[in-house]
Amino acid sequence: MRGRIWFQDNPWPEGHAIATFEWTAGLDDNGHLWFDPVLITEDYDAERMPEEPPDRTREWDSPELWTNYEGCLIEPLDQHAFLAATPGSPFSFTATEPRTLTLDPLPEPPDARHAFQFHLLGHDTCADHTFVITRQPDGHHRIDWTARIALTYAGETEYLHAFRAELHDCVPTHITYPAEMTPDQAHHHLTDLIDIHHHLTPARADGRPVLRYTGP
Repeated sequence: MRGRIWFQDNPWPEGHAIATFEWTAGLDDNGHLWFDPVLITEDYDAERMPEEPPDRTREWDSPELWTNYEGCLIEPLDQHAFLAATPGSPFSFTATEPRTLTLDPLPEPPDARHAFQFHLLGHDTCADHTFVITRQPDGHHRIDWTARIALTYAGETEYLHAFRAELHDCVPTHITYPAEMTPDQAHHHLTDLIDIHHHLTPARADGRPVLRYTGP
Protein backbone atom coordinates (compact mmCIF):
# COMPACT_ATOMS: atom_id res chain seq x y z
CA MET A 1 0.00 0.00 0.00
CA ARG A 2 1.11 3.55 -0.69
CA GLY A 3 -0.90 6.62 0.10
CA ARG A 4 -1.13 10.20 1.30
CA ILE A 5 -3.66 12.26 3.20
CA TRP A 6 -4.30 15.97 2.93
CA PHE A 7 -5.94 18.12 5.60
CA GLN A 8 -7.37 21.09 3.76
CA ASP A 9 -5.31 24.28 4.23
CA ASN A 10 -3.12 22.90 7.01
CA PRO A 11 0.61 23.84 7.11
CA TRP A 12 1.54 20.92 4.80
CA PRO A 13 -0.09 21.51 1.39
CA GLU A 14 1.81 18.48 0.06
CA GLY A 15 0.00 16.25 2.54
CA HIS A 16 1.30 13.51 4.81
CA ALA A 17 2.43 9.96 4.15
CA ILE A 18 0.21 7.16 5.42
CA ALA A 19 2.13 4.69 7.57
CA THR A 20 -0.59 2.06 7.99
CA PHE A 21 -3.85 1.30 6.24
CA GLU A 22 -5.74 -1.84 7.23
CA TRP A 23 -8.71 -2.68 5.04
CA THR A 24 -10.52 -5.16 7.24
CA ALA A 25 -14.15 -6.22 6.97
CA GLY A 26 -16.70 -7.78 9.29
CA LEU A 27 -19.70 -10.06 8.88
CA ASP A 28 -22.50 -9.34 11.37
CA ASP A 29 -25.31 -11.45 12.83
CA ASN A 30 -27.70 -10.32 10.09
CA GLY A 31 -25.45 -11.53 7.29
CA HIS A 32 -24.33 -8.02 6.33
CA LEU A 33 -20.74 -7.14 5.43
CA TRP A 34 -19.05 -4.01 6.73
CA PHE A 35 -15.73 -2.36 5.86
CA ASP A 36 -13.77 -1.31 8.96
CA PRO A 37 -10.69 0.61 7.76
CA VAL A 38 -7.93 1.82 10.06
CA LEU A 39 -5.62 4.62 8.89
CA ILE A 40 -2.50 5.89 10.67
CA THR A 41 -0.29 8.64 9.29
CA GLU A 42 3.41 9.20 9.72
CA ASP A 43 4.24 12.00 12.16
CA TYR A 44 3.03 15.31 10.78
CA ASP A 45 6.59 16.64 10.54
CA ALA A 46 8.13 13.40 9.22
CA GLU A 47 9.06 14.97 5.88
CA ARG A 48 9.58 18.61 6.85
CA MET A 49 8.79 21.13 9.57
CA PRO A 50 7.31 24.39 8.23
CA GLU A 51 8.11 27.70 9.85
CA GLU A 52 5.57 29.10 12.27
CA PRO A 53 3.57 31.84 10.45
CA PRO A 54 4.04 35.19 12.25
CA ASP A 55 0.52 36.38 11.51
CA ARG A 56 -1.51 33.22 12.10
CA THR A 57 -5.03 33.68 13.39
CA ARG A 58 -6.07 30.01 13.70
CA GLU A 59 -4.55 27.12 15.63
CA TRP A 60 -5.09 25.06 12.47
CA ASP A 61 -2.31 27.10 10.83
CA SER A 62 0.33 26.39 13.51
CA PRO A 63 2.89 23.67 12.66
CA GLU A 64 4.01 23.60 16.30
CA LEU A 65 0.47 22.81 17.43
CA TRP A 66 0.17 19.98 14.91
CA THR A 67 3.42 18.36 15.99
CA ASN A 68 2.21 18.30 19.61
CA TYR A 69 -0.16 15.54 18.48
CA GLU A 70 2.42 13.62 16.39
CA GLY A 71 0.13 12.06 13.74
CA CYS A 72 -3.43 11.13 12.84
CA LEU A 73 -5.37 7.96 13.67
CA ILE A 74 -8.75 7.04 12.17
CA GLU A 75 -10.37 3.81 13.35
CA PRO A 76 -13.92 2.48 13.89
CA LEU A 77 -15.47 3.66 17.14
CA ASP A 78 -17.65 0.59 17.52
CA GLN A 79 -17.42 -2.77 15.80
CA HIS A 80 -18.20 -1.71 12.23
CA ALA A 81 -18.08 1.34 9.94
CA PHE A 82 -19.14 1.33 6.25
CA LEU A 83 -21.99 -1.00 5.24
CA ALA A 84 -20.56 -2.66 2.11
CA ALA A 85 -22.91 -5.52 1.18
CA THR A 86 -26.17 -7.23 2.04
CA PRO A 87 -27.58 -10.47 0.60
CA GLY A 88 -29.68 -8.45 -1.85
CA SER A 89 -26.87 -6.02 -2.71
CA PRO A 90 -23.48 -7.76 -2.96
CA PHE A 91 -20.11 -6.02 -3.30
CA SER A 92 -17.94 -6.89 -6.30
CA PHE A 93 -14.18 -6.72 -5.80
CA THR A 94 -13.62 -7.61 -9.46
CA ALA A 95 -15.92 -5.05 -11.12
CA THR A 96 -14.12 -2.32 -13.04
CA GLU A 97 -16.50 0.51 -12.19
CA PRO A 98 -15.86 2.43 -8.94
CA ARG A 99 -18.03 1.66 -5.91
CA THR A 100 -18.97 4.51 -3.56
CA LEU A 101 -19.89 4.10 0.11
CA THR A 102 -21.09 6.97 2.31
CA LEU A 103 -21.44 7.37 6.06
CA ASP A 104 -22.47 9.90 8.74
CA PRO A 105 -24.02 12.48 6.38
CA LEU A 106 -24.36 16.14 7.30
CA PRO A 107 -26.35 17.82 8.72
CA GLU A 108 -26.50 15.36 11.57
CA PRO A 109 -28.98 14.87 14.43
CA PRO A 110 -28.03 16.23 17.88
CA ASP A 111 -27.54 12.72 19.27
CA ALA A 112 -25.38 11.46 16.39
CA ARG A 113 -22.89 8.71 17.26
CA HIS A 114 -20.05 8.81 14.78
CA ALA A 115 -18.61 5.71 13.18
CA PHE A 116 -14.94 6.62 13.64
CA GLN A 117 -12.59 7.62 16.39
CA PHE A 118 -10.56 10.49 15.00
CA HIS A 119 -7.32 11.63 16.62
CA LEU A 120 -6.11 14.71 14.73
CA LEU A 121 -5.41 17.66 17.04
CA GLY A 122 -6.73 15.76 20.02
CA HIS A 123 -9.95 13.75 20.04
CA ASP A 124 -11.73 15.43 17.14
CA THR A 125 -14.69 14.40 14.97
CA CYS A 126 -15.05 13.41 11.34
CA ALA A 127 -18.30 12.91 9.42
CA ASP A 128 -19.83 13.08 5.94
CA HIS A 129 -17.57 10.31 4.66
CA THR A 130 -17.25 9.25 1.03
CA PHE A 131 -15.25 6.06 0.41
CA VAL A 132 -14.64 5.27 -3.28
CA ILE A 133 -13.09 1.91 -4.20
CA THR A 134 -11.70 1.41 -7.72
CA ARG A 135 -10.14 -1.80 -9.02
CA GLN A 136 -6.66 -1.40 -10.49
CA PRO A 137 -5.52 -3.41 -13.54
CA ASP A 138 -3.39 -5.64 -11.27
CA GLY A 139 -6.41 -6.63 -9.15
CA HIS A 140 -5.49 -4.42 -6.21
CA HIS A 141 -7.61 -1.38 -5.40
CA ARG A 142 -7.35 2.37 -5.18
CA ILE A 143 -9.33 4.00 -2.37
CA ASP A 144 -10.28 7.68 -2.26
CA TRP A 145 -11.63 8.73 1.14
CA THR A 146 -12.96 12.18 2.00
CA ALA A 147 -14.68 13.56 5.10
CA ARG A 148 -15.46 16.76 6.97
CA ILE A 149 -13.70 17.65 10.24
CA ALA A 150 -14.86 19.39 13.43
CA LEU A 151 -12.13 20.30 15.94
CA THR A 152 -14.21 19.18 18.91
CA TYR A 153 -11.17 18.85 21.18
CA ALA A 154 -10.77 22.63 20.85
CA GLY A 155 -14.49 23.20 21.45
CA GLU A 156 -15.63 23.61 17.85
CA THR A 157 -18.92 22.08 16.73
CA GLU A 158 -19.00 23.12 13.07
CA TYR A 159 -17.34 21.05 10.36
CA LEU A 160 -15.03 23.78 9.11
CA HIS A 161 -12.24 21.54 7.82
CA ALA A 162 -11.85 18.49 5.62
CA PHE A 163 -9.49 15.66 4.71
CA ARG A 164 -8.80 13.74 1.53
CA ALA A 165 -6.88 10.46 1.46
CA GLU A 166 -5.63 8.69 -1.65
CA LEU A 167 -4.47 5.08 -1.29
CA HIS A 168 -3.09 2.78 -3.95
CA ASP A 169 -2.39 -0.98 -4.12
CA CYS A 170 -4.89 -1.79 -1.36
CA VAL A 171 -6.03 -5.35 -0.66
CA PRO A 172 -8.51 -6.53 1.97
CA THR A 173 -6.75 -8.16 4.91
CA HIS A 174 -9.35 -10.35 6.60
CA ILE A 175 -13.02 -10.67 7.50
CA THR A 176 -14.22 -11.12 11.08
CA TYR A 177 -17.43 -12.99 11.87
CA PRO A 178 -19.65 -13.60 14.94
CA ALA A 179 -18.28 -15.95 17.58
CA GLU A 180 -21.25 -18.29 17.28
CA MET A 181 -20.52 -18.94 13.59
CA THR A 182 -18.15 -21.60 12.30
CA PRO A 183 -15.71 -20.73 9.51
CA ASP A 184 -17.84 -22.76 7.09
CA GLN A 185 -21.00 -20.90 8.09
CA ALA A 186 -19.28 -17.54 7.68
CA HIS A 187 -17.91 -18.59 4.31
CA HIS A 188 -21.40 -19.67 3.23
CA HIS A 189 -22.82 -16.25 4.11
CA LEU A 190 -20.05 -14.54 2.18
CA THR A 191 -20.85 -16.39 -1.05
CA ASP A 192 -23.94 -14.15 -1.28
CA LEU A 193 -22.03 -10.97 -0.45
CA ILE A 194 -18.72 -10.87 -2.33
CA ASP A 195 -17.09 -12.40 -5.39
CA ILE A 196 -13.72 -13.26 -3.79
CA HIS A 197 -14.99 -15.79 -1.25
CA HIS A 198 -12.86 -18.50 -2.92
CA HIS A 199 -9.75 -16.55 -1.80
CA LEU A 200 -10.65 -16.71 1.91
CA THR A 201 -9.04 -19.17 4.32
CA PRO A 202 -9.54 -19.65 8.09
CA ALA A 203 -6.94 -17.87 10.23
CA ARG A 204 -6.62 -15.85 13.42
CA ALA A 205 -6.05 -12.12 13.89
CA ASP A 206 -5.89 -10.20 17.17
CA GLY A 207 -6.80 -13.36 19.05
CA ARG A 208 -10.01 -14.13 17.19
CA PRO A 209 -10.92 -16.37 14.24
CA VAL A 210 -11.14 -14.66 10.84
CA LEU A 211 -11.24 -15.49 7.17
CA ARG A 212 -8.02 -14.16 5.68
CA TYR A 213 -7.79 -12.95 2.10
CA THR A 214 -5.11 -14.91 0.21
CA GLY A 215 -5.76 -13.71 -3.33
CA PRO A 216 -3.60 -11.69 -5.68
